[in-house]
Amino acid sequence: MGETASMPATPPRAELVAQLQRSEAPGRAAREYLDRIRTELEARNACGASGTEIVHAFTSAVDDLVAALYCFADLSHSRRFPKLNQRLAIVARGGYGRGELNPYSDIDLLFLHDYKRGPYAEIVTELMLHALWDAGLTVGQGVRNARETVRLANDDLKEKTAILDARYLAGDRPLWDELENLLTEDVLNKNQQKFFQAKLAESRERHARYGDSLYLLEPQIKEGEGGLRDLHTALWLAKVKYKINSLEELVQKAIITDRECAEVLGARDFLFRVRNSLHFLTRRHFDQLTFEMQEKMAPMLGFESGSGQSASAMLMRTYYQHASTILRFSEGLIARVVEGVGGGRFGRRNAAREIRTGVVIQQGLLALADPDLFRREPLNLITIYIDCMNHGVGLSGATYQRVRDNLGLIDDAVRGDPRTGAALMAILSGKSGVAETLEAMHRAGVLGAIIPEFGNLYARVLHDLYHIYTVDRHSLVAVRELEKLRAGEFKNTNPLLTEVSREVDCMPIVFLALLLHDIGKGHGHDHHERGALLTAGVCVRLGLGADDIDLVVFLVRNHLLMSQVAQKGDIDDESTVEDFARQVGSIDRLKALYLLTFADMRAVAPNVYNNWRDMLLSDLYMRSLKLLEHGHREAVEPARRLVLLKAQVRERLRKAKVEGGEIESFLEEMPDRYFFTTPEGDIPLHLELMRSLGDRALVTRHRHFPELEFTEFLVATRDQPGLFSMIAGALTANNLNILSARITTRSNDIALDAFRVSHQGPSGAIALDDERWGRVEADLERVIKGERDIADLVASAYHVRSAESKFVRRVETEVTIDNRTSERFTVVDVFTQDRVGLLFAITHTLFILGYMIHLARISTNADQALDVFYVTDREGNKIEDLPRMRELKDQLVARLEQGPAQAAAAAEAGA
Repeated sequence: MGETASMPATPPRAELVAQLQRSEAPGRAAREYLDRIRTELEARNACGASGTEIVHAFTSAVDDLVAALYCFADLSHSRRFPKLNQRLAIVARGGYGRGELNPYSDIDLLFLHDYKRGPYAEIVTELMLHALWDAGLTVGQGVRNARETVRLANDDLKEKTAILDARYLAGDRPLWDELENLLTEDVLNKNQQKFFQAKLAESRERHARYGDSLYLLEPQIKEGEGGLRDLHTALWLAKVKYKINSLEELVQKAIITDRECAEVLGARDFLFRVRNSLHFLTRRHFDQLTFEMQEKMAPMLGFESGSGQSASAMLMRTYYQHASTILRFSEGLIARVVEGVGGGRFGRRNAAREIRTGVVIQQGLLALADPDLFRREPLNLITIYIDCMNHGVGLSGATYQRVRDNLGLIDDAVRGDPRTGAALMAILSGKSGVAETLEAMHRAGVLGAIIPEFGNLYARVLHDLYHIYTVDRHSLVAVRELEKLRAGEFKNTNPLLTEVSREVDCMPIVFLALLLHDIGKGHGHDHHERGALLTAGVCVRLGLGADDIDLVVFLVRNHLLMSQVAQKGDIDDESTVEDFARQVGSIDRLKALYLLTFADMRAVAPNVYNNWRDMLLSDLYMRSLKLLEHGHREAVEPARRLVLLKAQVRERLRKAKVEGGEIESFLEEMPDRYFFTTPEGDIPLHLELMRSLGDRALVTRHRHFPELEFTEFLVATRDQPGLFSMIAGALTANNLNILSARITTRSNDIALDAFRVSHQGPSGAIALDDERWGRVEADLERVIKGERDIADLVASAYHVRSAESKFVRRVETEVTIDNRTSERFTVVDVFTQDRVGLLFAITHTLFILGYMIHLARISTNADQALDVFYVTDREGNKIEDLPRMRELKDQLVARLEQGPAQAAAAAEAGA
């Protein structure tokens, strides 16, 4: 069924058989042979050998080994037992059958015996398999006859797929000929439509499992979108329909052109070269193009830094181009194969239907009836995508290629034509299919031709640990996420956002802002400011009105504002919300920014936008909306507002049967800020905790909020220096992930600290374990009583979990000290590598330096942490002395730049 791989310059099979015969351990001889082959091929790869050359050479070397092992096993059997006319053929399947073995690929073998398995087949199979395993190969294998093989192939999709690429290796040739004839008659011609539908469903599921995008920053080059498996899938379907064994045979049958064949062979060769290099670097079957591998491979593959791009970024840009070729070719070939299968995307076989002059829909795809349509009117390069959107179809392969060939017609005159801007805005105004249409335009190069500023982002890689897409793909995914919100896909999890998305009438402008929000990337720091300048020019060129330009530019310039304030700011402080609302300026802008922020965060990576962040963002939105709706009419003098709040609390506590004298003491002794920032319904519980403290070291409560994915942990105890660090350390020692913390101290030195602990990530189930909270309280009580040192507790817990705490990628620590954000507190931002014990390390350092923490906001993406602390000195003053600010920054950086073991030792030493 498959092709025979070309022969490399390896030892003749007879010599290899002799080596195996002489060896007391054939597996060891086989391993030495493979090691020698890999060493030779690695040297050839380093000297620039093509990916296909290495793949074919290694496949041929393994062919020789398998054939030699068969001869060895056959001779070994014949010396001990009579053969009794038993027959056996060795057949390669799957990737090995295709002749596509990379240096550390698995191999898949079929031991094909005659009608009944006998001792000969069992002994030869066992001898061969043990030698191959000893050689370090991972071997998939089956032992059956031809009829069993055909029956299994028709019952099992994976078996049918593997056997489609079957190839004879050694043994009884007539047995193989019998199987090959049966495969053609009883497998290739049977249940074709069922096979097509099953493979397409499998492909969709595989894409979803591996990120559903070609433009992942760390792609899976075999199974991901645009990877080798997409090409395999297309060729499996083509083999079943057209009875071919290679791309070249598709050319001979006029199914694809010579040009298409050459393009896809070149793209496949590049992916082979990348995969070979991955295998050589890792010495194992490894297909993930990680950041680390990108940096190591780029110089190996001849890429150099230049034009503001690193060598690894240049490598990835080339990878995306070739992966795009694979994906486009595979989709086009599949479309030809499955015409009429189940309707759907590829339509039904029918006659061409003209939808406007020169444009037709045929077999569910848009095609050109007029080959000069683009040359006569270049605007058609854009308007055909409006046709696709309106009719729910995609471009035919020939039309797509014609678009690519005519991109040069979109020049400055076309870009400045008012009809171009109107056509793009018509697409952005679509009721559905906006993201899909933009992605199709981007894939063909049309979107980048209309907006070169966006085209400059094509396949741009900016390495960080939480974005998983290239910059251009991130923007398109953001459009998709917002479109899904508008369609109601998040109405259960994000009802407020869904409601806002259906209220606004500026959705096309928000889509445009999402498309443009990162066009300043790659131009240095402050990409939002640079992006705003570029956006203004784009909007003028597109012919937008002044109000629309103002909104788009505002959104691009401030696309980070709302997430930063929600995650870092103290939004219980009314001045924070007032300042944010003042910057936004209007309700329409607020709604647009709310939607854009949601989509931008959703497009970073799965699970970045969670219930916790939704709560923070929604809280900021509702508080700001209230201010903007009433034009600050509800804002009263703080003193008057405090009187009103205390009156409400007094009435609530009276209803809770609290004595009047105790109420007045509570109202007098709690700091004013407490009443401004605490939900009124929580105050009776807080008072109850403090009342029950008595002579005890502490009293705690925990409350689970599953819908918001956090648990609140309340601690009432007597205040003492370093209390925050003690509580954070006890939580850290119990593997609990802190989201935020608020510290309140009564004038009688009773502290009430509230921590929110995440249900997200590995600690989620732990956070819901009530027994765990009992251990937290016990640990904390011993620390508060002085019976256990908190640094020692954290260090011990760290050492237990050190094996789990691997750093994926180095993140430099940055500490920013800000005295402008808050009137009462100095705000300390710490950006660093996330790790076990990080929060304790920071808070312990602040304690040693003599600072008090009043509020903490914790934000973690992948292995990056951005933690924000609102602090004062022990007299309650901001830190404004420059030497003290420098000392604070230097001490935090020094502590956090230590290795994990050093940090644990430093914590244990209390310094």
